[in-house]
Amino acid sequence: MELFKMAKEAMSMRGKFSEIDKKLKSRVIDVEYKGVKIQVNAKNEFLSLSIPEDFLKEKKEKVEKVILGAFEEATKKAQAVMAEESKKAMGPMKLPGLD
Repeated sequence: MELFKMAKEAMSMRGKFSEIDKKLKSRVIDVEYKGVKIQVNAKNEFLSLSIPEDFLKEKKEKVEKVILGAFEEATKKAQAVMAEESKKAMGPMKLPGLD
């Protein structure tokens, strides 16, 4: 009997994870960091990168540093959204066998 309940709860969790995954993929985050623009979804998949033409005339090291900073900023924002959306979707869900 307990095994059936655990299997049912596991299927419910699987459905919630699938729902969260779809939401995260569709949630697009725009980040601008020192002129560099990045689009990323909440699953931390990078969608686009835009670098101003005049920025490419800067020293290579500066361009690399700013691009890395832009990616770091985009990653932080995506992770924050991912945590927020996961928390909303999961709510006070209890994991089977851990209560």
